[in-house]
Amino acid sequence: MTGKLYNLLPFALRSAFYRLQKTPLLRVYSHPRSGTHFLEAFIGRNFYKDLCLQTYNVEWGHWSNRQIEPRGNVYGLLFGSHRFPSVYTRTAYDPMIYIVRDGRAVAYSIWRTLNFTHRDKCHAPFTEFLRSKLDWYGSPALRSQERYCIIEHWERHVLAWESIQKVNRNVMVVSYESLKDSPYETYLKIRARFFPFTLRMSRQEIDPIFEPVGILPNQATKDAWKAAFTNEDISYFYSKLASGHVKRYLHN
Repeated sequence: MTGKLYNLLPFALRSAFYRLQKTPLLRVYSHPRSGTHFLEAFIGRNFYKDLCLQTYNVEWGHWSNRQIEPRGNVYGLLFGSHRFPSVYTRTAYDPMIYIVRDGRAVAYSIWRTLNFTHRDKCHAPFTEFLRSKLDWYGSPALRSQERYCIIEHWERHVLAWESIQKVNRNVMVVSYESLKDSPYETYLKIRARFFPFTLRMSRQEIDPIFEPVGILPNQATKDAWKAAFTNEDISYFYSKLASGHVKRYLHN
C-alpha cells in the first residue's frame, strides 16, 4: 500500500493495518503508585506467558534520591511511563493501557515510599505532604517548578489520559480497584480490546495476582490510606478537586 493511500484510510483501519505489520507489546501507563507493576504482572502472566519481559538495573525514585534496583523488573518491558500523554499519544497506533487508582491511596502510597519524595522532606507528616506543592511533574524523576499538590496532580493526570482514551481506540483505562475486585471481568475487557484472537481462559485459569509485586510494593490493599487521613484531610482532598468527574474513581 502506498503512503498516500495509507493516509487516506480512517484511523481505525490504519491502526489495524499497522497491527498486522507489527505486534507491539501492550504497555502500561499510570500516575506513580497506582498499581503499575500489578497491572504489568497481570498482563504478563495472562497474555504473555511465553515471553521474557525482564529488565535489569531499573532506575527509580525522586530526582533528588534516585536509586537503582539491579534485580530489575520481571515485567519491565511492559512499562510505558508515568508521564502525561503527549500530542503523539492522541494518534498512536501502539496499544496502551492506563491504570487509575483512588487518589487518596495514591497520595498515601507516594508518601510512604521514602525515595518518592525529596530527600530533605521524606519524613514530613502525611498532612503536611498532602498540602505541599510537588517539585516534580508526571514522574518524581522529572524535576519541575512547584505548582500542584498531589491531589491536583493526580486529577490532572487522570483527566489527561481519559481524554486520550476518548479519541484513540488503542488506549484503554482500567482501575486498580476493579482489577483487585473483579480480575476476571478486567481480563475479559483487556482481551476483547487487545487480544481478541487469543484463547479465552476461564475464571479459574487466569492468574489474578494476589501477592504484592514490583520493586518496592507496599501493602497492596485498597484501603490502607484510611488510617492516614483525618477528617480534615478528607475535606481538603475534596476541596482540591476541580472536577467531579474523577470522583468515580474514589472507593469508600
